[in-house]
Amino acid sequence: MKTSLVISALVSVLCLIPVSANAAGGHGGGGATGNKSGGGCKSTVISHFVPKHLAKVDAGSEFSFWVKGIMDPAEVEVTAKNIPIEMRSEEKSNFFEFKGNLPTSLKSAARIKVKVNAKKCPAEKGILLIINK
Repeated sequence: MKTSLVISALVSVLCLIPVSANAAGGHGGGGATGNKSGGGCKSTVISHFVPKHLAKVDAGSEFSFWVKGIMDPAEVEVTAKNIPIEMRSEEKSNFFEFKGNLPTSLKSAARIKVKVNAKKCPAEKGILLIINK
């Protein structure tokens, strides 16, 4: 009698474990935690900005960055002070490298904003560059 009661209790506990894991966190590893690229998904990563955040550069200077986790470079939108920037992209082994030039009209500082408009895993990240006078 005691053995069947213990087995019954153990089976009940084991059946509740997957239910509580889904209720606590979601769907097997995605979760709602943000990543470095600003989104709630961990597979789209924006990184390797050149020049680095707060660097001093000339207007019209070239800058670059990498985006990992996308299939189509057309999903990437880049602006500087809300001015759209045309980017060139090159597919590498597991990421896309993007290169573009700052607008020559910039005078003091500019935030480079990179937005990935991927349906499953959108992301956004930016850096601030100081424009030389």
